[in-house]
Amino acid sequence: MSGLLPAPGPLRPLALATLLSRVGNGLLMTVSVLYFTRIVGLSIAQVGLGLTVAGLFGLLSAVPMGHLADRRGPRTLFVVLSLMLCGVSLLYLLVDTFWQFLIVSIVLTAFDRGAGAVRGALIAAITQGAGRVAARAYLRAVTNIGIMAGAGIGAFALHFDTGTAYRLMFVLDAMLSAIAAFVVLAVPAVAPVERSDDGPVWVALRDRGYLAVAALNAAMSIHYAIFDVAIPLWVVDHTEAPRWMVAVTLIINTVVVALFQVRSSRGISDLTTAARATRTAGLLLLASMILFAGASWGNAAVAVGLLALGALVQVAGELLQSSGSFLLGFELAGEHAQGQYQGVWNTSMSISTMVAPTILALLPLGLGVPGWIILGVWFAVAGVLFVPVVRWAGARRTAQLVR
Repeated sequence: MSGLLPAPGPLRPLALATLLSRVGNGLLMTVSVLYFTRIVGLSIAQVGLGLTVAGLFGLLSAVPMGHLADRRGPRTLFVVLSLMLCGVSLLYLLVDTFWQFLIVSIVLTAFDRGAGAVRGALIAAITQGAGRVAARAYLRAVTNIGIMAGAGIGAFALHFDTGTAYRLMFVLDAMLSAIAAFVVLAVPAVAPVERSDDGPVWVALRDRGYLAVAALNAAMSIHYAIFDVAIPLWVVDHTEAPRWMVAVTLIINTVVVALFQVRSSRGISDLTTAARATRTAGLLLLASMILFAGASWGNAAVAVGLLALGALVQVAGELLQSSGSFLLGFELAGEHAQGQYQGVWNTSMSISTMVAPTILALLPLGLGVPGWIILGVWFAVAGVLFVPVVRWAGARRTAQLVR
């Protein structure tokens, strides 16, 4: 077991807290839409609209909460936000109209996005250099394991398909998240960062180099939605592959990330190696898009083979891209305002998550094979741009440190 655990220190309780909270996330990912449509009586359109509006409000919370983490210390603030998330999530059990659902979703999403930025600041505070990449890689692997476990437990609620079973999942999620919040108290307290009065407050929003890299990373991160949005409809409507290949491609992605995310982060130790890894990731993503497109041209056996191979190539690119992202998000940030910078990074990822379904609907699902190729070229071009843009952003960061 010692080989599966991080080195003794603050990362261990943070990993346990991550596992517990992500099991809860897996529960709700499995049952929440069915609960709101089948039990509460909302329509799919209402649920989608509510979550979209909540996502827009969530974009406004990450940077201010990250700034608060810099000023007050991230550990205690993260615990407080996590406990507030538990309480607000239980309000879903009292929802019986769309407007109630919308209000709860907005508040919950704002706390969630803010907690993500504060968590990033906490990781930055308890790790250094390449250790930050290893820590984020480990926590991402733990995240996948937790979500898989939570989805498995949530399957029991789907089997019974009753209001009581679904509500029990919400309660269990809140309990796990509350326990996880208290586990974080085992992480040593982090002192607030003292701020001088001679500079601007919102430094991260004025850092053009960091904003440029964050924008490129958001453009690359659209690939995370491929297995959720594009592959299910592509397999069913455009290939001869059996429907169960939708699940197989998702399983390939989830298992490979859980097994190899930590290993893939080794060797990514500075801005140059992170940028080059992301460039390689873009080319791998291009190759995977071509394979997915090719699955529409053959019989069932050919389609199954190309989809499986495409999933393997895609997850290889995902591993490199995420590992590079971990380092760039931390190393290009100012140490005196890591919370604020992590808020910017998380906001860019949230924007990517919001626009990804539309882009995937317009390109691969709307245009077919040409759309897959265009999407692949998008990833390749973004990956190639990382090297010069990161070099420029790194030079700006060095110049600021010299002043």
